[in-house]
Amino acid sequence: MSGRIRFYIIVNPFAGGSARTKVQEETPSDSRFAVSTRGLLGEVVDGLRAAHAEVTLVNTHYAGHGCELARAAANAGVYDVIIAAGGDGTINEVARGLVGAATPMGIIPLGTANVLAIELGLRMRAREICDMLLWGDARLIGTGLVNGEIFLLMAGVGFDGAVVDRIHPALKRLSGQGAFVWAGLCEWLRGPGRALRVTIDGRREEAAWVLITNVRHYAGPFVLAPSASLFQPGLQIFLFRKPGRWAFLTYFVALGLGCLERLSAVDVFVGSTIEVSSVQPVHVEVDGEARGGLPLTLKKGQQFLRMVMPRAPE
Repeated sequence: MSGRIRFYIIVNPFAGGSARTKVQEETPSDSRFAVSTRGLLGEVVDGLRAAHAEVTLVNTHYAGHGCELARAAANAGVYDVIIAAGGDGTINEVARGLVGAATPMGIIPLGTANVLAIELGLRMRAREICDMLLWGDARLIGTGLVNGEIFLLMAGVGFDGAVVDRIHPALKRLSGQGAFVWAGLCEWLRGPGRALRVTIDGRREEAAWVLITNVRHYAGPFVLAPSASLFQPGLQIFLFRKPGRWAFLTYFVALGLGCLERLSAVDVFVGSTIEVSSVQPVHVEVDGEARGGLPLTLKKGQQFLRMVMPRAPE
């Protein structure tokens, strides 16, 4: 069996710090052009080329650009894998351009939380990432829809939406996870919790914070939904009933201990259509990126995405 040959890498030049990820862009006609890369991205590119692969790299320049680049590359029909090099938000953009396409998507995780990489069991090691991209299984994974656009991981309404909205991009590039910790502390001190109206397949509920997830992990290595799986499409809805600093401190501790579902103030539902609204201004995050405010409609996705992932143990 021969490995894959032609790779198109879509790079977020600011993921994980611009000095580590920004590349000199290439064109398909000049795919052997010498690039200036450092860190994990540079090691992966070097590893692919050492395996005699043809690698084309291009930077994103504005919000949504990754989706456009991925769709155009898939329509060209000349690449074996189209790769998102960045964080979960960059992966979301590229995925939106590849849903339903025959060309599979790969990832080079360069973000802060890298939830999808953790979900796939992919370690941040260049050799393992190269092995996955060259030889890994291409499998179908499920998606969700938020206001008509696909998402892969989750949506947060309230606390984490406000945290993501608060983070300045420059601070995120400089301090990584520290930016999230600082923004989270500021939001917690403000007094977390919003009056949210939630409808789950026609059933009306209320909550102070809402998480809707398609995967097991949240904010990196923390297990939010033990029974969730990328390969079994379906949305789990976590309703955090109580507002306030101490209630939220309890949520965070329980999340860290992996026992969130045991709290009496947390209810978990499985649903196909979820609507969230509020009379208050409320921030929303989707796959780790700010996504405006309410109202919000989420649905179990009907489309699948082909994704290259680590080979199953023999």
